[in-house]
Amino acid sequence: MTSEDAPPALFNSSLEAGIRAVVILDAFAPSAFDIATLSLLDYYLVHAGDAGARDSVHPDLEAREGEYFVRRRLVEEGTALMVRGFLVDRIHDDRGISFRAHEIAGAMVSLMNTPYNKRLKEAAEWLAERAEEQGLEKFLVELRTGIDRWTLEIIGDQQQ
Repeated sequence: MTSEDAPPALFNSSLEAGIRAVVILDAFAPSAFDIATLSLLDYYLVHAGDAGARDSVHPDLEAREGEYFVRRRLVEEGTALMVRGFLVDRIHDDRGISFRAHEIAGAMVSLMNTPYNKRLKEAAEWLAERAEEQGLEKFLVELRTGIDRWTLEIIGDQQQ
């Protein structure tokens, strides 16, 4: 089988990241987020336990902190794919470029009924509820603080 005949990679692909972006944006609708915030929420979507949820969608591997640093490109590509698929709207304003769930995104998300997708939707709803309880900005600062702590730990480990 040549690479041309091989099925497309779905795990850790832009398609997978794009679908997660739609799930996130649908749960947080009508909020719009830039790529950095979407990347942050994408990490915590699959590792909600790191934000205080009962459990995470993906396994809690020791090296998962490094995942966040490679997500941005995938989230950017995936979100662009979902814009082309009319599931996400790209918004240009004085803050820059951000993304919001298109009006049909909810219909697509409601059709996602595999056990994995149900867990993603539950995690996205949990994150959105926490953001509403704490206030969106405070919640995002708390999530970023967790990532910043890992960054300092990684840098400290490299210097030793």
